[in-house]
Amino acid sequence: MQITDERRKRVIDLYFSQHKTYAEIARLEKISPRDIHAIIKEEEARRQKYKQQEISAESLTLLSEGKTSVQVAMALNLPASKVSKLYREYCNLSGLDKLNTIFKETNGKIWTFLKLYKELIKKRRMSIEQVVNAVGIAGDKLPYMESLYKQVKDEAEKMQCTIQRLANDIRALERKISILVKIALSSEEECKRKEQQLQELANKKERIEKLIVNVLNREGYTNLKAIVKENVKAVLTSD
Repeated sequence: MQITDERRKRVIDLYFSQHKTYAEIARLEKISPRDIHAIIKEEEARRQKYKQQEISAESLTLLSEGKTSVQVAMALNLPASKVSKLYREYCNLSGLDKLNTIFKETNGKIWTFLKLYKELIKKRRMSIEQVVNAVGIAGDKLPYMESLYKQVKDEAEKMQCTIQRLANDIRALERKISILVKIALSSEEECKRKEQQLQELANKKERIEKLIVNVLNREGYTNLKAIVKENVKAVLTSD
């Protein structure tokens, strides 16, 4: 039996708006439960599709307003998988799919482009064309710059080795100087001891000479003074 659109609308109204059962609808509209089930199933599919479209439209609106995926999921009570799918659709529609492609190709290191944006475009106020030209020039000169950098790095390493060698030589010289200073101090102390010993010997010599002179004067041997003096001098200086 052909079911008209008018009867289809009445069945839908009875089921969804008036909450009638299949049996009640069949009695009122003189239609079989099988046909009622087919109409209800088709309407449910249509409503589900419409609801999905509404959710998609609302989520796209929220994303375009700058809302994050988490905020969209909380606002629409959606699972993360659904929000991720909607976000991909939003990216495709807004041209951000290219950014996702770059993200994948760079293994997630898209922060390099953000740094380029901050340093050149935002900080130095360069236009996109200027940045493209600068990168192109840098790309042409990059092999030469890399070679130059390697040469400078090698020279720096050689200089570092030279500096280390000179530092070792300086430390060795400092050790030698320290030893020489100790030797000089020791020699100076030894000279002072020798001078003290010589002074003590000179004092001893003077005392002996005075003693002999006194003895000779007291005994009357005045003629022997010079002879004894010379003998004492010889004894004292014989070493």
